Amino acid sequence: MLNIALFSECYHPMRNGVVVSVASFARVLTELGHHVTIFTVRHPDQVGPESGVIRFPSITFPMRVRYPLAIPIATGEARRLLAEVPFDVVHSHSPMLMGHAAISYARRKRLPLVFTYHTLIEEYSHYVPLPQHWVKRRAVHLSRYYCNTADHVIAPTRHVAERLRRYQVTKPISIIPTGIDIDLFDLVPDRDLREFYQIPVDVPLLAYAGRIAKEKNIPRVLTMFREVLRREPDTHLLLLGGGPFEQPVRELIDKLGIGHRTRMTGFVTREQIVQGLRCADLFVFASHTETQGLVLGEAMACSIPVVAVSADAPRELLDDGVEGYLVPDEDEPFAEAVLTLIRDRELCRRLGAHARTRADAVSAHRCTAELVKIYDQEISYRHPARSPLLPL
Repeated sequence: MLNIALFSECYHPMRNGVVVSVASFARVLTELGHHVTIFTVRHPDQVGPESGVIRFPSITFPMRVRYPLAIPIATGEARRLLAEVPFDVVHSHSPMLMGHAAISYARRKRLPLVFTYHTLIEEYSHYVPLPQHWVKRRAVHLSRYYCNTADHVIAPTRHVAERLRRYQVTKPISIIPTGIDIDLFDLVPDRDLREFYQIPVDVPLLAYAGRIAKEKNIPRVLTMFREVLRREPDTHLLLLGGGPFEQPVRELIDKLGIGHRTRMTGFVTREQIVQGLRCADLFVFASHTETQGLVLGEAMACSIPVVAVSADAPRELLDDGVEGYLVPDEDEPFAEAVLTLIRDRELCRRLGAHARTRADAVSAHRCTAELVKIYDQEISYRHPARSPLLPL
């Protein structure tokens, strides 16, 4: 069994896809008998003891969505564990400050460094208030540098691997998606969120889950929904999640006149997301920036079909007409696909069943088993078994 050090800038109580990925892999690795320690940042909202989680000092800025900035200097328990525990492999989930702490430790201990490229940083340049062409170039440079510093790169999808090759990443790249926690999903108790959000039980319900952020292209979901309401006025839309773009989204909802049929939840737990998806008839998604679109798989695990704008991540996860529909980033075809499903309940149920089967194929246990193979491979390269001595 392996001693694995995971380094991540993001972990609970933050809420995003990286957190889900780190927590999922850590849980299954532990179930398989491996020893996992997560090194992450101290977060002001973290309360209570944590098993297997060591936090580095951090600085938190007064922002609505708090992402602490790591001070990548090991102190206290972190320093002791990094000095004493005989880790076999270091797995970084960030190219930022915690990622550089991972590089430093792996080099000092001569351990293999595996890196998962979770985020197409280039697509998030709008968060940096500097000239965008310069920010994008720096994002590409950072991605290339960090990937080529690692021994092995994990890409969650084929299109991410192809993007990294265009960035001139030369290190080995393996495609391993974040698996769907099917077992955890099935253990979530049922709860009637329709009643909680005052949505009638017998009306069509569309759901979106994820961060309410500019890059998620939520205005397209809203303008599409306006078209749906013109022909099926009882339909409702449930937006599960919170984020920095909530106020502009609320303003657009008012401007479009769809507030009477739209519910925004704000930040919710993963359990509530699962419960919300179970109450929905189908899942709608318009983002172009996903590396994997983990939430698509989570919706499919809840046995509901997906209607998504035809971007790289959705194209890899679902087949058009089988688990849902892939549509152009335009209101009319998006709305037509949604209307087809809410008007044909049997078709919606059948595609939902196919979606669940597809989600089962990318379960967390299957994906983690592939990750362990990478660990074993990289450890063997660093510490090859000695050849037996031949008799003289």
